[in-house]
Amino acid sequence: MGRQREHRWSQAHLSHYVEGDLGRFAHRRLERHARDCVACGRGIRAMRALVYALGGLGGPAGIRAPATIFARVGPAGADGSAAPLAQ
Repeated sequence: MGRQREHRWSQAHLSHYVEGDLGRFAHRRLERHARDCVACGRGIRAMRALVYALGGLGGPAGIRAPATIFARVGPAGADGSAAPLAQ
């Protein structure tokens, strides 16, 4: 597998790795890549620090964003510009 492809896959799965949501094979795959990739190793450390910091905020447990929150944001335009908020 190419290095760039492996890097893109690893970048897309960093949060799953930190949260423990990867299967055994995927977990080892990302670990192998991160041993040799400075950017991915740094990304893992940064995400772990963020998760640790957010855990210390002590916000109310069980509070979730409303299910409709994403319906208020429109998709990006074809040119990559932000779409206006839906009313």
